[in-house]
Amino acid sequence: MESIKGYTMNADIETKLLLSKLVNMISLLIPEKFSVGFLAESTGKSRQAITQYIYNHYNPDSDYWKEGKKLFVRKEVGLELLERHKTQLAMAA
Repeated sequence: MESIKGYTMNADIETKLLLSKLVNMISLLIPEKFSVGFLAESTGKSRQAITQYIYNHYNPDSDYWKEGKKLFVRKEVGLELLERHKTQLAMAA
């Protein structure tokens, strides 16, 4: 078996497969959509502030939509907003 930097090719393939499985498992834990209420609760921002940010920075056709009276964003947007808040907290510390 050919060795690369101390790893065999089998070990490298096995690691990639395990990482792929882990990514798939994590993606199952993340909801497909986030409500503005959840984002407001998670970030400590007001619903109005979150809504205004979404309206100003995202596309209504693909990034957010209304279901009844509730506003939702797609998974990627929700994660981006949560990460943005986390980054702001880290910078303030």
